[in-house]
Amino acid sequence: MATTPPFGALERTLAWRYLRATRASGGVSVVSIISFVGIMLAVMALIIIMSVMSGFRSTLLDALLGGQGHVFVQVEDSPVETIDDLSVQLTALDEIEIAMPIVQGQVLASTGERQSGAVVRGVRMQDLGNLPFLSSGDEEAGQQGIIIGGEVEAQQLGFGVGKNGGDVIFLGRFLAQDLRAYPGSRLTLVTPDGIRGPTGIVPRRKTYTVGGLFQTGSVELDKLYILMPMQQSQLFFGKRGQYDLIDIRIPDPMITDPAVEAVNELTGYQYAAYDWKIEKAAYFGALNTERGMMMIIMLILIVITSLNIITGVVMLVKNKTRDIAILRTIGAGRGSVMRVFIMIGAMLGLTGALIGASLGVLIVVNITAVEEFIGWVIRRELFPPTVYGLDGLPAELNWFEVIFVTLWAMGMSMLVTIWPAWAAARLDPVEALRFE
Repeated sequence: MATTPPFGALERTLAWRYLRATRASGGVSVVSIISFVGIMLAVMALIIIMSVMSGFRSTLLDALLGGQGHVFVQVEDSPVETIDDLSVQLTALDEIEIAMPIVQGQVLASTGERQSGAVVRGVRMQDLGNLPFLSSGDEEAGQQGIIIGGEVEAQQLGFGVGKNGGDVIFLGRFLAQDLRAYPGSRLTLVTPDGIRGPTGIVPRRKTYTVGGLFQTGSVELDKLYILMPMQQSQLFFGKRGQYDLIDIRIPDPMITDPAVEAVNELTGYQYAAYDWKIEKAAYFGALNTERGMMMIIMLILIVITSLNIITGVVMLVKNKTRDIAILRTIGAGRGSVMRVFIMIGAMLGLTGALIGASLGVLIVVNITAVEEFIGWVIRRELFPPTVYGLDGLPAELNWFEVIFVTLWAMGMSMLVTIWPAWAAARLDPVEALRFE
């Protein structure tokens, strides 16, 4: 025993024998079995919860970033010719997919019965195809008045047709619901930036025709935005020959720093460039905070579940006091005894974590089938699309999180076993065998 290597065959054999022994033989207790099941369920739950939260996060960000730019460049007071050329140069950069100038301003929208604050975004006709939420949709959406095409389809609805871009505008679907507007309705827009007259500043106002509705996937944006032809928006806001911003789209909206640096290098810091994370700092921060706190809470739950292993190992040590004393008398060192009981806790944690991780991954991969089964059990849809705006429960598997959670559960299972294993190693053989 004295020459037995650490975690060698003898120590592994003893740990496995004690682990699978029946309760009548003083083996693993019901508490240890409960600990194993607890770790398995905790790991499984954490993987499912984090995957679903990742799915919701990705869905929300896709909807948010599908309706607005990823990087913005402020270009007020610059000639449109200069900015048009700059947009072409920016689009040619490897870090940027498309750059399009826009005019943007706040308005009060009113149908006579209802009114609501809104943001008008003026866009060029050739840029309509670069807006993801104006890409082809389904026939049902088209019947509801949702825009289902780009420049050609928009012109068929009257958008951009007529003098100075005409008087047809497009509304976000939820803004239209708030205003009780629909395609063909007349909508009056009032801007706080007015025209100075003999009686003071008179707000600009004009009545437009709603040509169609659009849906970005983000309720926040769909309750806010109005699309207007560029020429008409410049006229309405008194910005003839000017743009407000350059709206830049990039391949990965989460990695914006290279695009911002590329813009600054091209323009020589002549224009202020910033990304969507600054504009939506509160929104982005809330998502990250919620995700981080949920991860911490679930990791703590795994620690609490692992603590139950202490009870099981302590009871096992008490039942195996005589065996420990005999091992010590025939030459087993304290380290050897300690490692035997650490391996027992590690086996419980290892098997529980691996089985829990496997079940969690299996459920996430088949989340649609699980959702349908739960819906069948409760006799209703779990996430009705008309209420949540989702086709189903989103889930996005992150293998780094799966590996991290599994290793965390294993590590905690071994860590909490150190104290009872150390107590077993400190048993005095003489005292242990005195009453045997």
